[in-house]
Amino acid sequence: MANCENKVSFYTESGRELKVQCGRTNPYGDRTICESCSQDASEMKLIRDHEESVDADNAWLRSAGWGEM
Repeated sequence: MANCENKVSFYTESGRELKVQCGRTNPYGDRTICESCSQDASEMKLIRDHEESVDADNAWLRSAGWGEM
């Protein structure tokens, strides 16, 4: 995913097209995943593992009173 240069198109309410690189945050606040990465089981496992680590880090930070980073 870190090396994926594919872009995914998103459209605003006004109809403007935004192209977002795979792996970046999309206009809805979620991770952008291109079709080729979404079809790759090993790539999706890496993405899920990373997101679980982020969630665990944020849970620990909240429990320590720091909030999310």
